[in-house]
Amino acid sequence: MIYLVACIISSSLIYVIFRIAKNYKCNLHSLITLNYLAASLLGIILFKPFSNGLNLNEPPPWLAFALILGLLFIAMFYLIGYSSQKAGITVTTLANKLSLVFPVAFSLFYFNEQISILKIAGIVTALIAIGLTVYKKEINKTNLLFIALPLSIFLGSGLIDSIVKYVQAVKLSETDVSLYTICVFIVAFICGLILKLFKKNRNQTFNYMTIILGTFLGGVNFGSLFFIIKALNHSGLESSLVFALNNMAIVALTTLLGTLLFKEKLSRINYLGVVLALISLYFLL
Repeated sequence: MIYLVACIISSSLIYVIFRIAKNYKCNLHSLITLNYLAASLLGIILFKPFSNGLNLNEPPPWLAFALILGLLFIAMFYLIGYSSQKAGITVTTLANKLSLVFPVAFSLFYFNEQISILKIAGIVTALIAIGLTVYKKEINKTNLLFIALPLSIFLGSGLIDSIVKYVQAVKLSETDVSLYTICVFIVAFICGLILKLFKKNRNQTFNYMTIILGTFLGGVNFGSLFFIIKALNHSGLESSLVFALNNMAIVALTTLLGTLLFKEKLSRINYLGVVLALISLYFLL
């Protein structure tokens, strides 16, 4: 369970760091690009995955998925960062973590894991919870953005989690976990550099808080992917249960942190969505 706890803490801190970055007016693109550089370097320093070389003549079966996941990661991080600063970390976290309905459904049907009425109810309840959480009384252009961002995260995160589960179960060996994780972050970092070349303000300098927060973000970001794969491998639980426990704890922790640290305000309907989200995650246990 230590890997699962480590994943919960790492993943929760991602949203907190994005929200703190807003207070220091950190450039989001620079923060994200630096985060992936830090994550890549951290993995290389800790695990030395290239000590035996990477044979490109016989690429590992997971390499193509690492490339795809790296592209998806940086796109999703932009959405999460922007949504955390605009819609708040509670709504963003819920949208991200309720996306577990995708990997849970994928695990149930593709891997023939045990299905029950409660798990089906959990998937349906999670979809309702998303709607209640992002609900705003007054719909205008700004609020439409606040709705569109979490919904995009909901769909994108579900795709990412499903790919992570598939690769972990079918393509990835235990000895390649660190190398796979690092390759994903290297791809995301390269994508960030390429995007910076096309930005009009690409010469924008880092402020010291962007460097500090980007480095911390890279550390917890690396941990979130590394530890969830480890938890799937070593928890002894069904993958649908691992995803449910992980996401339920992250939702609860980030909701608490959003309220205590950033005084985020939610309507009664939004709070009903939070409660319903926790109920849906409990159904998925």
